[in-house]
Amino acid sequence: MALLDVSEVIRDPLFTSTITLIPRSESLDDMGNPIWIDEQGIEIQAIVTSDMKSIERLPDALQRAGTILVRFMKDDAPVGFGRGYDAVEWRGRKFVVKDCADYSQFGHGFIRLTC
Repeated sequence: MALLDVSEVIRDPLFTSTITLIPRSESLDDMGNPIWIDEQGIEIQAIVTSDMKSIERLPDALQRAGTILVRFMKDDAPVGFGRGYDAVEWRGRKFVVKDCADYSQFGHGFIRLTC
């Protein structure tokens, strides 16, 4: 087991932002196609960092695309969060979870999401 315990930093209000974890469940529409339904969101405190390469210029319009990294304590997450098309809402924008890494071996354990 690793000796690094990051729980004090991850729970420190100086470094955290309020986010909403939105689990999604799969269902089927009338034609049998899969659709994703948002379940009840859970607000938690997390450390969120974003990349600075968030604007792509296109001939007709300006498109925003970017990645955020979200770190929070494992015991704050709902059971099974981080699969399928689960989402994170931060600063009024919704980001789909692309990768979920479990760092249980570091102190009390934390989760890192790439969205």
